[in-house]
Amino acid sequence: MASSAHPPAGPFTLVVCTYCHTEDSDSRDRLQRTVRSCPHGVMVSTGCLQKMLHCRSDRGLHAVVQPCEVNRSPTGPLVRIGPLKTAVEVDAVAVWLEKGRPDDGTLPDRLHAAPARRHVSWLN
Repeated sequence: MASSAHPPAGPFTLVVCTYCHTEDSDSRDRLQRTVRSCPHGVMVSTGCLQKMLHCRSDRGLHAVVQPCEVNRSPTGPLVRIGPLKTAVEVDAVAVWLEKGRPDDGTLPDRLHAAPARRHVSWLN
């Protein structure tokens, strides 16, 4: 449950890969409990997120977070997350979600996943 020490998270959708490189249901369960505690938070389990992020070589849980309106219309850029390999990393993402996904460095850079190759601009 979200603590009263920080503001509740605004609406968001968390999309979690359940296909590629993880059998870690504890991590997914932790994120699911967190999302349930956030008003208007939704978690979607899906197959490979390869079209959104580069995950083929990285073992661990991968996800994408999209801020949105209550009706699920996107309101900001998505955040690519992963790989999450430890309970500490999963907890860091959970706390970041509970705090409203602040852009203040509380989600460590190492937890940001690389975009899919097709989303990367190539230099001439």
